[in-house]
Amino acid sequence: MTEGNILVIDDELVMCKLLKELLEDRNYLVEYSQLGKEGIEKFKQGNFHVVMTDLKMPDINGIEVLKEIKKFDEDSVIVVLTAYPSFETVQLTLRLGAYDYITKPFNIEDISFIIKRAVSFRNLILTNKELMMNLETQNLKLEEIVEKRTKVLSLLYKIGQDISSSLKLEEVLETIVDKICAILDLEICSILLIEEENNKLLIKAARGLDEEICAETEISLGESIPGWVVQHSEAVLVEDIESDPRFARKNKAKYYTRSFISVPLIFKQKVIGVINVNNKKSKGAFTRDDFDFIKGIANQAAIAVENARLYSSLEETYIGAVKALTLAIDAKDRYTKTHSEHVTEYAVAIGKEMGFTKDEIEELEQACQLHDLGKIGVHDYILTKPGSLTLEEWEEIKLHSLKSAEILRSLSFLSGVIELVEQHHERYDGKGYPYGIKGEDIKLGARIISVADSFDAMITDRPYRKAFSKDKAIEEIKTGSGTQFDSKVVEAFLKVLEEHAEIIKNQE
Repeated sequence: MTEGNILVIDDELVMCKLLKELLEDRNYLVEYSQLGKEGIEKFKQGNFHVVMTDLKMPDINGIEVLKEIKKFDEDSVIVVLTAYPSFETVQLTLRLGAYDYITKPFNIEDISFIIKRAVSFRNLILTNKELMMNLETQNLKLEEIVEKRTKVLSLLYKIGQDISSSLKLEEVLETIVDKICAILDLEICSILLIEEENNKLLIKAARGLDEEICAETEISLGESIPGWVVQHSEAVLVEDIESDPRFARKNKAKYYTRSFISVPLIFKQKVIGVINVNNKKSKGAFTRDDFDFIKGIANQAAIAVENARLYSSLEETYIGAVKALTLAIDAKDRYTKTHSEHVTEYAVAIGKEMGFTKDEIEELEQACQLHDLGKIGVHDYILTKPGSLTLEEWEEIKLHSLKSAEILRSLSFLSGVIELVEQHHERYDGKGYPYGIKGEDIKLGARIISVADSFDAMITDRPYRKAFSKDKAIEEIKTGSGTQFDSKVVEAFLKVLEEHAEIIKNQE
């Protein structure tokens, strides 16, 4: 049995075939069209759970495809594909009824996750329709159950649309709180999110709480009721907190009354926050229906919150990348690709020998590829000068690691990489540049790059000298051990050369 039927509309044949292969490997049936109008007709004639449409196509654009399909089936589930996710475009597609959007180039696991969720959502809608069609043939008891379920699903669907209409985190959280308070007639509702910097829960949106409480509340994981909910990844409904053995001693938060609901926000099996609900205006206790309703909202809220966060990150990255590119172009790029490739290979081998994690290796690799970026701001005649440099010229050369860091500074997601790039010309004895730091104060990744960079420079021709032999270069590295270089790094590098001699041979 297949997981669902998918229609891909994209003018790029390679993209169509790639998505078809990817999704069919996961047991979906996939059809595709390279033209918007043709895709619309296929949808009308077929039975598809999800439509994936590109925004830019030769006959009609993805916005028109979205409108036409929604006009034909307002409950259709449409995922937009785009290589240019501007805020205005994304907001427009969501406002027109798109279920989600995917940025090209995409991550395979993200595609799989989004399509699985979209198919489930479509099945939920179809199930709801089927139940409504059968209402007239059911007895009164079943009719009441179906009506109740339909009401909940309809509310959840509407709330889901409302909270997905914005990609600003603050607006998303405020909408969630307002909807919950209005539907359950509450005095108090709050949303707490985990701050990754200190791993504490902070109140990000609330109704019925003093501003002082909102500003000052910081809850550690496992502490108080929200901390317990995060720690156990478990939603709770309590009718009387004083008699509940789990929380009788944890009820230190002064905004809790006897009856409350606390539900974790979970995205990709990771808890990112908590929804707290307490104190109905009617003074009554919360029911199982209230509990199920809040859990339903929490599922959609977690997705909306994470989408808002991801969009914010994308926006910051985009702006930073544009700034970095502009600086690079202004500096007239003369970056030496081969050197960086060799340095990367040496450094990664050293990192693995020293037990670096996968993330540390990735950071080290990126730093090697960017370590000399600042040289594009150094005068060409200095870089290619065959003779000795003047003091002034040498001072300009010494600035290149700072220039590299400056070009990359606006890319916040490269913060770790920037440190390695900035420090890769520091010496273990403190006689390096630009800051003259020494020993363990220099990042280990930078100490590794220093060895790799120096070795490759020695065994390649330079404008001012011929390349050293391998043996002479190795002796120079040994000589600098403990002074210019970290002896532990040198030891690891020598072991790499001993066990993988071809690493040099392939580059001669």
